[in-house]
Amino acid sequence: MIARTEKPLNFRPRLILAYANSAHAALTCRHFRRLGWEVHLTDSGREARRLAQALAPEVVILDTDLRDESGWLTCAKLALDQPRPKVILFGSHLTPENHRFARFVGAAALVHRDASLPTLVDEVLDRALSPTA
Repeated sequence: MIARTEKPLNFRPRLILAYANSAHAALTCRHFRRLGWEVHLTDSGREARRLAQALAPEVVILDTDLRDESGWLTCAKLALDQPRPKVILFGSHLTPENHRFARFVGAAALVHRDASLPTLVDEVLDRALSPTA
């Protein structure tokens, strides 16, 4: 019998969290770090774009209500500048029109602000691992 001798990967996926609510951001940040993600936190769309350009993250989570510009606008700008990261929008109004608009601005998903943290984690993992999402 041959034992597997594969070495573990020294890869930590990168995630940028751009949230307006600092308490929720801190909780989410800690959770993803415990899962092994390298997490960068901001409350600014402009800073989220700068981090995305500098760090090439796998996933960017954007609150739709950021302090300097909407997450919708930040997502559209990221889609033009950085087509690689999967962007998940995080908002309070999940109407059919908002889902269509999320796709229009280049988001991979739109998650409700009241969704549980495990729901958000599942969405991120699904998007990060899916080449077509």
